[in-house]
Amino acid sequence: MKTLNTFCLNAAQTLAQSSTVSVLDADSPALEAMMSFDHQIRMALPATMPAPEAFNIMDAENSQINYVINDRHEFLGIVGRSWLSADSLAKYVDKAHGPSTWTVSDMMLPRYEMLAVSQEELDNASVADVLASFRSVQRDFLLVINRRGNVCGLLAAEDILQRMQQRPSEQEKVNVLNILQQIRQSHNLEKQVLNG
Repeated sequence: MKTLNTFCLNAAQTLAQSSTVSVLDADSPALEAMMSFDHQIRMALPATMPAPEAFNIMDAENSQINYVINDRHEFLGIVGRSWLSADSLAKYVDKAHGPSTWTVSDMMLPRYEMLAVSQEELDNASVADVLASFRSVQRDFLLVINRRGNVCGLLAAEDILQRMQQRPSEQEKVNVLNILQQIRQSHNLEKQVLNG
């Protein structure tokens, strides 16, 4: 197992485009763990959008994490749906500022507080390497930067762990097969198929 080299972002980055979601295990290629930026799926929110409105959009799209961009489509940071919830916003409410006065920018994790890894480095890494890197740098998020210097994706510890838990264990597979066999036998499904 290796630890990936992380780095800080200096200049304004733009967002690249792409990809899909899959179930993971520790030996899966690291690139499969990356949440790719894709313009087809609304993953970018304007920094100036009111936080309650952004929460409603993310909730309707069942999105857990979105990128935050400025009006020039430069990457500013990330925001989690739970960070924009009414309960979360209530922590910041005072007499002068109600929940509707907070914007996505106020609630985001800014780019300059995030570490990044190069997409090239992920080419030969596994999900286990990514998880080791999270532990090493004590962060929950790592940006992925492509060869052109654009943000092309995000590695999120919570997302990776959730996707690893979706993979059925060998025991669960055996239990499902046993249940299916019992149903077939109890309803004579095998005979029906054979005698068609």
